[in-house]
Amino acid sequence: MTKALTYKELIELAEENYNRGGDAIVECWTEEMFNNYVEDFGPVTKAKALRMFKMYVETAYDMGCIY
Repeated sequence: MTKALTYKELIELAEENYNRGGDAIVECWTEEMFNNYVEDFGPVTKAKALRMFKMYVETAYDMGCIY
């Protein structure tokens, strides 16, 4: 079974990937938001977190925030 990340572990992974989409997590997610996400969508694994970072980067490109 894949290990679920804690809020602290997610923030650490996001910091390691700050310029690859992790900035959105570091700057915007509180522990309460994390807990609500887990309640609504299930545990956050490392693979899921990396996909989320990628989605944040793609969204920023689509919005013209990153060139």
